[in-house]
Amino acid sequence: MISMPSRRCWTSVPFPEEEDAAAQLFAALWGRLGAHVAAAFLDSSDHARTTAPQRSRYSILAFSSAEDLGTSVDAAAFDWLAERWRHKGAAHQGDAAISPSPFQLGWVGWIGYEGQARLFAAHRAVVVDHHLGTAEIQSTHRDAWWQQVVLEELDALHQEQPGPIGGELSALTARDSRAQYLAKIQAAQAEIREGNSYEVCLTTAVNGEFRGSPWQAYRRLREHNRAPFTQYLHFPPGSAQEAMAVLSTSPERFASITSDGTILSEPIKGTRPRGMTAEDDASQLFDLQTHPKDRAENVMIADLVRNDLSIHAEPGSLRTERLCAVETYATVHQMVSTISARLAAQAGRARALKDAFPPGSMTGAPKGSTMNILARLETGERGPYSGVAGWFSSTGSCDLSVLIRTAVLRSDRGGSEATDTWSFHLGLGGAITADSVPDAEWDEIITKSRGVLNSLGAEFPQD
Repeated sequence: MISMPSRRCWTSVPFPEEEDAAAQLFAALWGRLGAHVAAAFLDSSDHARTTAPQRSRYSILAFSSAEDLGTSVDAAAFDWLAERWRHKGAAHQGDAAISPSPFQLGWVGWIGYEGQARLFAAHRAVVVDHHLGTAEIQSTHRDAWWQQVVLEELDALHQEQPGPIGGELSALTARDSRAQYLAKIQAAQAEIREGNSYEVCLTTAVNGEFRGSPWQAYRRLREHNRAPFTQYLHFPPGSAQEAMAVLSTSPERFASITSDGTILSEPIKGTRPRGMTAEDDASQLFDLQTHPKDRAENVMIADLVRNDLSIHAEPGSLRTERLCAVETYATVHQMVSTISARLAAQAGRARALKDAFPPGSMTGAPKGSTMNILARLETGERGPYSGVAGWFSSTGSCDLSVLIRTAVLRSDRGGSEATDTWSFHLGLGGAITADSVPDAEWDEIITKSRGVLNSLGAEFPQD
């Protein structure tokens, strides 16, 4: 069994200011190590243009050891993690970090909505601090080869040019037709009228085939949808494991925990498309800021998250830092709230995450009864979509995004980057309330699909 790295060495070096330097470095290092290792690019791709720079400070380039293809967990992923990421609430004396970076070699990967997961132990990493202009080279031992490789590739970055962005989506189908989805909305509203839920986060999906390079497809998504949690996760094929790539451009944080035990969640609920003109864009922004339905949705989920975090919080430490703030991204405006707490000293961190999972913004409220409704209405597993992805540091800190705006590619033919045909899955959803207009909810599904599908040269498949 692959275990979390226990010995960590690091060196900090200057890092270039170019906006895409981290992506170029990841591609170069992964090319050196080979596609047979698990790899992750946890990418604050909006760091050069964000209005919230603290959330987009770091990008993390992480790689497994040669023998680690990643670990698949069929269910109860947080229980599995609790045995391998043994940390409790407030840090105790002697837990001081050995470096200033929030990530110090640990587990990296995703945990799906149904509790399944795929993670790998990172034995080599580069942590880019976009604020300080530095890169911290990490390894599990004094790996002179790795440090030299990173330094050589850093020196060559000014000569690097992005490769051709190829690939093609085909055979796209929607899991639900318009009529089927509208019927499910009406069924969800019937459950709300009967008092079984206040808000039902109903989802559907677009499936198809992708032929080409998942990495180059990610580069295209990244260019058109820069966000604080753009991520590329690669898992090679192995024994009973298919090759897999997760391409995410998420703006939403599920939860982060600092090494000293502060937990923070930033749920998003409420979306408008960017306008074609400055006037139209301002109108869309104002409508989101003032629309009572969107504010009600966001407040309900913020209350749900407050309840989730309170379970393991020190009394009096729970805070709502922002409520119904609006943030603007490349293709959408989003409404976001921020809730934080300090974990009690006896609280297991994996358990605190488990009790807040799945993300409330992807279930509705109250969570338990609403998930039962969703299990009856939805006709396919969500998988990674509406689960979480990110990292768990050996110091007890972690940062996990919600997997929205995310394409999942799978291949059982070896996972060759250039030649294989990959299955394609794009999950989509929206919050249904008593006053939702079904036609408008369907239109929102199409709006949310555009950030991924249009970037890859495709359109939402119509009936």
